Amino acid sequence: MKRNVTIIAAAMLCLFVFAGLQAQTFTRSLVIPPPEPTLNNGGIGDMIAGVDLDNDGLLEIYLVNDNWNDTPSEVIPRIYKLEQTAADNYTDWPIVWQGAPPVAMQNTWPPLAVADLDGDGKQEIVWGIVNNTGVEANPYRIVVYEVAGDGSDNLGVDVGGGVFGPNAKWTITDQDGMNIRTSDIDIADPDGDGVAEICFSDRTGNTDGVYFGVISVDDIPDNGDGSETWTMEVSGWDYGDLASEPIENKWDVSVIGHNMYTFCEVEISKLAWDGAAWSYTALNPLAGGSTFLSSQVADLDFDGTEEIIAGVYDWGDDAQKGIVLLQEDGDDLVHTPLVNVLSYFPGGSRGLLGSAQGDIDNDGYLDFIFGARAATPNGAIFMLSYKGGDITDPASYTFAVIDSNYAEDGIWNVVQVANVDGDDELEVLYTSSTDAGVFPNKGTQGVIVLDYNPGTGVFDKRVLVLGYSLNQNYPNPFNPTTTISYTIPANEFVTLKIYNIMGQEIKTLVNGIQPAGVNEVQWDGTNDLEQQVASGTYITWMNAGNQIKTRTITLMK
Repeated sequence: MKRNVTIIAAAMLCLFVFAGLQAQTFTRSLVIPPPEPTLNNGGIGDMIAGVDLDNDGLLEIYLVNDNWNDTPSEVIPRIYKLEQTAADNYTDWPIVWQGAPPVAMQNTWPPLAVADLDGDGKQEIVWGIVNNTGVEANPYRIVVYEVAGDGSDNLGVDVGGGVFGPNAKWTITDQDGMNIRTSDIDIADPDGDGVAEICFSDRTGNTDGVYFGVISVDDIPDNGDGSETWTMEVSGWDYGDLASEPIENKWDVSVIGHNMYTFCEVEISKLAWDGAAWSYTALNPLAGGSTFLSSQVADLDFDGTEEIIAGVYDWGDDAQKGIVLLQEDGDDLVHTPLVNVLSYFPGGSRGLLGSAQGDIDNDGYLDFIFGARAATPNGAIFMLSYKGGDITDPASYTFAVIDSNYAEDGIWNVVQVANVDGDDELEVLYTSSTDAGVFPNKGTQGVIVLDYNPGTGVFDKRVLVLGYSLNQNYPNPFNPTTTISYTIPANEFVTLKIYNIMGQEIKTLVNGIQPAGVNEVQWDGTNDLEQQVASGTYITWMNAGNQIKTRTITLMK
């Protein structure tokens, strides 16, 4: 699959399958630290992978940081765009863009989604920043970054220093001091008006919360001037009994047609649109408790009817901890247990957390990936594979642990299924939403990639390097000087040079130990003899940590 990789570990993992025991092998390679490890050491909050939002033919990964320990760096929300360096290079993912919204403090587990909320053809990243009202009385809780559409890597509005703010933002409420924590976001159209809407759950769990809601916005302004109009189509606020009798945290959301379901340990809340009005119904919760970011909507057997595959997290009957099929039956949901996972969570410790879906083994049927918290083995990543037949029959599925024990701790719930290497198979990507004990500072982890090999039926494991990047110079074209910035994950030796398009060395800008994080250097258009060079195209070349990065720059006089 990938080329020029260093294999750093190999292991055997026994996988439980309904039909019996099956062994699979995996390898770990490309172990690379995350964006700005000296700043973002509280985990990765969420991830979008395998997209090309700017339509330049290069795959992208979007990451937001997480706040786990309330350190000054963690509480500042940040978003990063990583992009492969060339169409035939799937091992190199430099940071090409980053944003910092006008939110002073964040909390844990912020959700991400891709949308085109205003229907203008430009894709957006929707980010539910979980509020932390310790500084701001009414912080922004929904921010939207729209692709610039000008051929650049940029999203949002340039606020200076190579950092971008959102095009649109909303506090959800006009009341100060409300505790609103968006736990999950689905982009859907439950009211059938042809407009993409933000369907969200709120894990606040008290009378300050919204519980759930459907949000629309009429326009995403290019300049971020606040001219957009936000509308709360419906929310838990519309039902007075919810405010008087809190229904606990809403951990998850799934939308089937005109019905939106949000999950907690007390009930599954159904919000239905009948063509004229919304209605709310409390349905029985899962026997094992609640799903947490672990429900997936799919038409398993391609019969035109969608179902929900849900993984149980906690707060119920531990003996019923597992994966459940949910099917609509009139106004109700029928629960069918598919797999019991209690043996992986001894003593009832937490459970499945985070999920994604796709046909990973390329057999024509969907596979479902689940992350975990407090699993045994630690950091277990699970796969449920539908194999055809009766979707209510557990024998129609296989179940396996496809990876574990990447790090000694952490909460491994940030999972995605995407194609990030250009072959015929999808990959599984996952990481931890908290710090974990691989690095001395127990900092943020890289993104682990599990690549299914159809010839052998096993997964090859790879970890994307997220810490080395050489950014495009600015301004570009330039005259007389330009700034070149680069990021490295640790204090180490860096060489940064300028070459002409003939491959001749022009000037050495950096050649020595540099500090971890973002560094900047200026080039004034001179060579090593301090002579001005001619107008034209030049190449910035960086070597750090055995990572080679290049960028083309233009000097125009």
